[in-house]
Amino acid sequence: MTSARSLAYDTVRQLILDGGFQPGERMLEEELAQRVGVSRTSIRDCLRRLAGEGLVRTEANRGTFVIEFSNAEVDEIFQLRAVLEGHATALAAVHGTPEDWDALSEVAAEIDRQLAQPETDDALRFARFQQSNTRFHDIILRASGSPRLQTLTRSLIELPLVTIKQHAWPGEVRIRRSNEQHWEIIEALKAKDPLLARLRVQSHIITARPKAMVAQTLMPLALL
Repeated sequence: MTSARSLAYDTVRQLILDGGFQPGERMLEEELAQRVGVSRTSIRDCLRRLAGEGLVRTEANRGTFVIEFSNAEVDEIFQLRAVLEGHATALAAVHGTPEDWDALSEVAAEIDRQLAQPETDDALRFARFQQSNTRFHDIILRASGSPRLQTLTRSLIELPLVTIKQHAWPGEVRIRRSNEQHWEIIEALKAKDPLLARLRVQSHIITARPKAMVAQTLMPLALL
């Protein structure tokens, strides 16, 4: 892949994840090319890749649009994450190292520091938490030692920020509880207890769903 195509892909993808585009917003090739500083051919290739990842959709004779997720789709993503990350965390409990636990502890401590800053506005607090939270789960995936699980799960973790805010803005209280669960997961990993680690991660992910989704869930989650 040329450097221009790599630049286009990395830049546009991050803009979508960071909320630079609204769900359903049309993405014009010429505007994107000018914004990124690459050719329309590079942008066209980038949008094809993003469509393959499920971040955009292309409609004949209409153009390319940022993907919109329904409540049911987001609920399904949470449930898939719980199953896949539960398995990954059980593997991490067996294969992970003290360096992995230190890295997880640093992320959890960072979130605690973020919560200790009362002057931070809600939007900034949420964005910082989401970045740290994604990093926390990514460390567990790497510690699992399974490249296949990393590939399958990473796209589920990296939902666009706008989508997460729209469907699941946790608020300060829920961020605090979420990070308490992070510490509990670290404890289970350090204890090298695969079953406990699996259950704690699955509970952590499922309880992060908005209450409306819990009531409308498509199917009960098999935790084991």
